[in-house]
Amino acid sequence: MLISTRSRYALRILARMVTRSNSEPLSLAALSEKELVSVRYLEQIFGKLRRAGIVRGKRGPGGGYTLVRPPEEISLFDVVCSLEAEFLPASCLADNRECSPSQSEEDPGCPLENSCVTRPLWIRLRNIYYDFLRGYSLADLAAGRVAQEGEKT
Repeated sequence: MLISTRSRYALRILARMVTRSNSEPLSLAALSEKELVSVRYLEQIFGKLRRAGIVRGKRGPGGGYTLVRPPEEISLFDVVCSLEAEFLPASCLADNRECSPSQSEEDPGCPLENSCVTRPLWIRLRNIYYDFLRGYSLADLAAGRVAQEGEKT
């Protein structure tokens, strides 16, 4: 369950956008400078975030990006899910193809799906992970509430 740099950078940058005192658009150049991420990479990230309805862009002088919804309404899951093709503990949860050496192209399903002893483990890990990310918003991340919760355990 690796989170790509796209998601790590996006969460960090979106949290920065939340903590700003004004709601003026932030340019990718300014974000690049503050977060040490190339503008080119930010263009890719923000393109996906825009398509997911998380940010909106404004062109021209004074342009940049703003959040579409209040940060309390954007879950960390929303952000990560918009940037990750799959973030599952095992690929068999995505396409049922991984464990069995006897798979064929005609029958891509895993013949062990109903009897695999590890499948429930991967499903439970996925659900814990998804629930955790759904349980926090960008506002929580920006305010440090995720770190405070983590310190209690």
